[in-house]
Amino acid sequence: MKVNKFCASLIITLFAFASLNAQDSDNVKVNKDSLLNKITDISGKLKKLSVKDTTIGFSAPLKIDTAFANRIQESHVQPIRDANGLLIVPSEWTPLPDYISFRDTVIYEPALLPVVFNGKILPPDLDFRSKGDSDDEIKPFHLISPDSTFAPELKRVEDIENMRKEYYMNNPQKIKLNALTFKGVPVIDERVVEPKNPFQELLSTDDAIGITTPEIEKIRIKPVYWLKNGEHRLQLTYNTYSKKWGSDNNFDLFSNQKFNFNYKKGKIEFNNLLEWRLQLKQITSLEDKDKDENKNKDKVNIIEDYIRTYSNFGIKAFNKWSYSTNMELKTPVFQKLTNDAVRVKQRSFLSPLEANIGVGMRYATENISKKNKYRKFNLSADLSVLSVNYKYVRDDSVSVTQFGIDEGKKSNTEFGSTFNVNLTYSHNRYTKFSSRAKYFTNYEKVYLEWESSLDFALNSYFSTTIYLYLKYDDGVPFANKNNDDTWGYFNYNQMIRFGLTYTW
Repeated sequence: MKVNKFCASLIITLFAFASLNAQDSDNVKVNKDSLLNKITDISGKLKKLSVKDTTIGFSAPLKIDTAFANRIQESHVQPIRDANGLLIVPSEWTPLPDYISFRDTVIYEPALLPVVFNGKILPPDLDFRSKGDSDDEIKPFHLISPDSTFAPELKRVEDIENMRKEYYMNNPQKIKLNALTFKGVPVIDERVVEPKNPFQELLSTDDAIGITTPEIEKIRIKPVYWLKNGEHRLQLTYNTYSKKWGSDNNFDLFSNQKFNFNYKKGKIEFNNLLEWRLQLKQITSLEDKDKDENKNKDKVNIIEDYIRTYSNFGIKAFNKWSYSTNMELKTPVFQKLTNDAVRVKQRSFLSPLEANIGVGMRYATENISKKNKYRKFNLSADLSVLSVNYKYVRDDSVSVTQFGIDEGKKSNTEFGSTFNVNLTYSHNRYTKFSSRAKYFTNYEKVYLEWESSLDFALNSYFSTTIYLYLKYDDGVPFANKNNDDTWGYFNYNQMIRFGLTYTW
């Protein structure tokens, strides 16, 4: 560039001298001084254009000349752009100052780039609050002058953004670029610089330690469909009964064994419960062994004794509901006699045998606290709209009328509806509330039993239990009814128990 300008200067100088020699000798003296002055001015301008300081270095300049952009903004004149959104500048305008060189980098002016629509119409400092008088406004206080900070650069960026915003608001049809279409465009040249660790080569070993992965035999874990658990109790108990229960208030020994076998696969569920309950009491009865003397003899009497099984088979329907069928069987194991002098047999094995089969819907839910894994709430309800209730007495010495069977018959079959509800709630690992309710009706009479227990575990083997059992049966004969106005067809049994408890 310097050589070209120097050649142009030399040619112009020679051309000027040639023109000078061609003039008349009379005008040489007159125009000589003026022509020399012109040549001097032209040489000075060419020298000014040709000489640039390139000794500053090859780094990008810290400041770019934006005189043209500032003039456009200060004059509030809409800039003229071509079809691509580029500014049209006059030919005599030089975008770069004298000290800028293209030898090391390419400098661009942000104000001259194509206008891109970025969707930002509203100003960032938009304020809908009412402003007071300018005299009341408090001028901001600065410890450092804003001119010594980045405030001028930020102001310049804001001015360029405002200029672009004003352009694409006034000329939306000329905008060809949209910033939203730039998202996801791959980077043309991406260079990943890995951080260098100065300690990587500081420590090294002669022989690298080889680590081999041991071969482990793969074993397929089979899914478990059967879940088994149980609960066992052996406790000392204090009991209170209603008048027609068949026993007096006493201390006795209570045993309860429960086993659960539950199957679940896909939409199929099969739940089974086996329970054996036995309650023993030591009594003193009179037996006439000799007409002349009565002797006392200690005996053990059975207060409560039965085996109960409850099975439920269900197919999931929707949410927490499933189509289900259930069956319950209940029978005593040992003989139970009255406490009178003439001991009468009340119950024996298969006397009675109670069976209930129902078809309907089942609702089941289980909630476990996220904060405490021992806090659980389980609820299941079997709603058997179609149900069959069957009672059978095998022993002829057992009265059948106390079970709602007509005299002279050994069995009774009733059709109706049955509802079974089971609820358990554990507040923590030491307290547990359990409740069970059964309701059956043949639409002429009602049978209801409800039992609840509240357990306080002292440790893994000892616990205290408060228990309540309530039964209502208006199908029994009037003679077996409680002859008072308070209970009527109700019977109850309440207990306080303490002893061994084991669950698995």
